[in-house]
Amino acid sequence: MNVDLISIIPEMVITATGLLVLLLSVFIGKKFDRAIAPISAAGIIAAIAAVFIFNFYNRAYSFSNSFVVDNFSNFFRIFTLVSTLIFTGLSASYIKDSIHIKRHLGEFYFLVLTVCTGTMLMSASGDLIMLFISLELVSIPTYILAGYEKANERSNEAALKYFILGILASAILAYGFSMIYGATGEVNLKEIARVIINRELLNQNFMLVVGIIMSLIGFGFKIGSAPFHWWAPDTYEGAPTIVTTLITTIAKIAAFAGLIRFLYIGISRFSKSLWIIVFIIILSLMSVIIGNFMALPQKNFKRLMAYSSISHAGFMLVGFAVATVDAQWAVFLYLMAYISMNLGAFAVAMLVERTRKSEEIAAFAGIGYTNPFISICMIIFMISMVGLPPFAGFIGKLFVFKAGVENNLTWLVIVGVLTSVVSLWYYVNIIRHMYFVKYEGAPSTARIETPKLSIFIITILALFTLAMVIVPSVFIMVSTNSVTSF
Repeated sequence: MNVDLISIIPEMVITATGLLVLLLSVFIGKKFDRAIAPISAAGIIAAIAAVFIFNFYNRAYSFSNSFVVDNFSNFFRIFTLVSTLIFTGLSASYIKDSIHIKRHLGEFYFLVLTVCTGTMLMSASGDLIMLFISLELVSIPTYILAGYEKANERSNEAALKYFILGILASAILAYGFSMIYGATGEVNLKEIARVIINRELLNQNFMLVVGIIMSLIGFGFKIGSAPFHWWAPDTYEGAPTIVTTLITTIAKIAAFAGLIRFLYIGISRFSKSLWIIVFIIILSLMSVIIGNFMALPQKNFKRLMAYSSISHAGFMLVGFAVATVDAQWAVFLYLMAYISMNLGAFAVAMLVERTRKSEEIAAFAGIGYTNPFISICMIIFMISMVGLPPFAGFIGKLFVFKAGVENNLTWLVIVGVLTSVVSLWYYVNIIRHMYFVKYEGAPSTARIETPKLSIFIITILALFTLAMVIVPSVFIMVSTNSVTSF
């Protein structure tokens, strides 16, 4: 067994930081609470530095090739760490008003850092076993975090539903992996690809076909695509908003990283299999239609964003249906845009919830006049989610749709464009409330409290959303370099 500990230093740093935070919280108690977020942030920054120092320009295989360091894994490791750092900053102000999270602060950050570690491991997974373990390392902490507000019935219900359906999806995924192993005799992704090609199994072996379909169903649940989206609306709405933010960003990165590894390395010739492409197209089509149309009547912001995430998963699946290198870097670009605008939208929503004690869209009423800066930033995030220029969402959809048109999926792109037009209504509805609906609550809550750290993060995210269109070549270069691993 080849063991290269240097290659996993970033993951070791995050794991050590999580354990340190947990142990200090247990043995020192409340006196340590103020230092938990800064220590977590310092550990994340150290891990980012470790990626650049030890791994960024190297290609390495470790632990019997189950852990792979390449351009793809380095891109996703940095992406995950930066997203977790932003999340840590946002959580610092949110948890001040959450009694239960404050009471168990060390455990909260330990679970968050565990999700971060799992996501990083997912992006570097070289075999089916590592893929599954990494996915569960992300899933199990999010089940716990979804029910973190024990006194809140909605939170308990969300956690229970998320847990039951999540375990079911994991079981289906594990069974799918076992059937792939049974058909090929291999767990290493590259070896699986070699066996499938040499024996021409992709369209002939029934066990392999069923195994791949079951695996795609499991991944479909994890990325939140229709028709495996049942958990998302209730979980997003019932979980604490900061946890919803984690599920829709960092956990989403993990799911897509795993799906990319599985399809592009393990089933590397999947583009030549009509039934795999048709299955992905069905998922994409159902996601963009169900996600966008079900979002229309929603009055709760988090529930709306759940359906929004379903539709965005569908748009990204267009790239998987195309199954070319150009489509894959377009998906990377889209994922970067999606995570940045999602983090920004939830950052603003948490500020509104903190002051007005409501998660409803109606709670945004009048902030265009009381808080003009965060309102302008929210407009940037919402318009970007629609996919209109000159924002990040536009550049993401542009290249995914371009890849679709160039590969004879014009009809699917047309459906995507039409459903994007539908999404304009529910995103603009939030903007309408900010500027054209009068706030009728207590005068003391008319102006939203805006901590400096939150404003700084929202500003960075808004600028990033603009930068993706202003200097797209930088982000395209990063994305294209990442796909050289395949």
